[in-house]
Amino acid sequence: MSGNTLALCTMLLLIFITACEEESTEPTVGNPTVTILTPSGSGELSGTVTVEVFGHDANGNALDRIVYFVEDEALYTDPNPGAGSPSSSWEWNTETLGDGVYDIRVVAYDNVGRSGEDEQRVDVVNADVATGVFRSDNNGVIRTRHGAQLRIPLGAVPLDEENRVATMVFSISRDTTATVQPPQGETRVSNYYRFTPGGFVFRYPLELTLPLLDNANVENREVTLYRINPTTSELESFGGVYDAGFHSITAQTYELSTWFAAASTSSGLDPQGWGCVQVDAGNADWVQLCVENYLLTYPLRDQLFVPQNGLNIAYANSAFGWEENGRWFLPQGSYTICMQRLGSNGVWQRQSRSVVINQPAAREWEGGGNCVAEWTDFITDGSIPQPVDGTCGCIPEPSVPVGTGEVQVTLQWFSEASIDLDLWVYEPSGERCYFGNASTATGGTLDRDNLCGNYQNGTPENIFWQTAPDGEYSIWVDWWSDCGNGLSQMPFNVRLVNGVQVETYDRVLPNEQSLEVAQFEVYHGALRMYPPGGLFHSSPPPHITKLPIMARR
Repeated sequence: MSGNTLALCTMLLLIFITACEEESTEPTVGNPTVTILTPSGSGELSGTVTVEVFGHDANGNALDRIVYFVEDEALYTDPNPGAGSPSSSWEWNTETLGDGVYDIRVVAYDNVGRSGEDEQRVDVVNADVATGVFRSDNNGVIRTRHGAQLRIPLGAVPLDEENRVATMVFSISRDTTATVQPPQGETRVSNYYRFTPGGFVFRYPLELTLPLLDNANVENREVTLYRINPTTSELESFGGVYDAGFHSITAQTYELSTWFAAASTSSGLDPQGWGCVQVDAGNADWVQLCVENYLLTYPLRDQLFVPQNGLNIAYANSAFGWEENGRWFLPQGSYTICMQRLGSNGVWQRQSRSVVINQPAAREWEGGGNCVAEWTDFITDGSIPQPVDGTCGCIPEPSVPVGTGEVQVTLQWFSEASIDLDLWVYEPSGERCYFGNASTATGGTLDRDNLCGNYQNGTPENIFWQTAPDGEYSIWVDWWSDCGNGLSQMPFNVRLVNGVQVETYDRVLPNEQSLEVAQFEVYHGALRMYPPGGLFHSSPPPHITKLPIMARR
């Protein structure tokens, strides 16, 4: 045999052996097997979820690849699954989807293209929300899944215009529209949370709690709560108490809005940091304190301190569902403080006193450091004027609640300059509830109309039904007048309430325009939302002459 012939035979033999080896790795006839191990399909999913899969080919060997689908959209391919269990995993960020029910499907392929699959239906719930209904004669707490909380004491909901018990629906949700950043030298350590209803002053302060971000390291750092003023979008600083156990910060407020927390970028006790006064309700039903006058020691550092916008404090006996004592944090400076106490006889008394805050109290730790003073009762030793009957002038006057019922639609906007926007709701019968038809045949009632002549910043317009008829509705907002102030547009929000279901719509209305905000359908008291035009076509509100204020009231 010649050398060339031998070489050719050797080459053919090698090709045959290689082909046989490749043939030996091909799985026997049969499709791959694949099983979704986690999630199981029971319970709700949120955040980033680990999807684990076990699979193999017909011979029990590792697969060629595994493709992960959500609602028939391929979102991830594992090109190298293992042979064990789990064979593959995928970190699925469920926050990229809206809340709802989704089908997860995995398709496994062997090395010759045969496939097998498995499917799991899951419930995704990422909305960090909470709602609750409270009256003037009860108290309670609402809390989101991630720990944002609002505590409402007994009597915080003001009485209505006829001094009857009123009802209000409270809600907490993440505010995805907020973009305001903390001051220089601080970093945001919480999500933005919107607490509603806004635009109201409550009879007693509410206590709100914000959870800090999981990765926020605030150890030995100053932590501050900030309220975003809804009119100016500027920040207002609040002294809150940080709870290391719950990784959260808490403060009291008379007004709700959007809030967030920030921490100093430097560690250690700030010698210019806020101090505190220890307050105890003692034997009183309520003790409230507010700032009458002040002179800040570090005005540049503490320029966001705005006590007239609600930085007061209150404590009460436990019957009111409230704390009996605690620390009231204030910037360093000189203060005149008014204390008012409600005794068991139902009579308020007040007394003013002075205090100098001249040492920091380390707000980053629960309880903080030492306070400069401890106040439990009035001073009656003659060193300052005796207490007198009455309430403190720096305690804000509570607002009168708007009406509520099975369905409530509330329009609200914030502007120092007066502007007249109007809320219209089209009913299933075609009748429209608005300023010119404030009471409809089905019981729709407009109980608040904010006009140029009686304008109050933040005061809402409100339409409600004690029992809403079944059918389709449309919500419109109409620009009536800029009251001569030359405004070109106005941001507003509409809040739709049905029981504990709360939907909020943030929009901007151009001058002299009308905007359909949403449509909704009521069926046996339940409510389903639709986008503008989603149920039926409705025409913009006609421009109707308004009667003088007194003629309509």
